[in-house]
Order: sequence, then C-alpha cells, then structure tokens
Amino acid sequence: MTIYDEIGETIVSARKEKKLTQEQLALECDISVSYLRCIEHGSANPTINELHLIAKALQLELRNPLAVPASIRARL
Repeated sequence: MTIYDEIGETIVSARKEKKLTQEQLALECDISVSYLRCIEHGSANPTINELHLIAKALQLELRNPLAVPASIRARL
C-alpha cells in the first residue's frame, strides 16, 4: 500500500462519516469530481494545498510529516 492509497482511504472514510458525496466535497474544495476520485483511489499526486483544503472540509488535522520534533530541535 502506498502513501497515496492511505491518503485516499482516509479521505473516503472521513467523507462517508460526514455523509458527504464526492460531488459535495469536490465542490467545497474547488476541485473536479474526477480528480477527487483519483485522489480517493490513490492514483493522483495531490498538492499540499489540495490536501489542506480537503482536510479542512472534512475537519481533519493535516500534520506536517517533515516537522522536526521539539526534542531534536532543542539539540540543533
């Protein structure tokens, strides 16, 4: 399973929990339904901004995977 598959599964799960259709979510995020389908199926490479918009619409937290933990920053 790729990171894109994991992202897609998370979006589908959260979207269904919020009882949103793909059309509703795509409209709210200003992306096409076909592109959202590709993201949900793990076959697209969404930008950070697109992921931010989707996360915001689904009320999810978008974490920074490249963030340096405070314990490491203190040693720098």
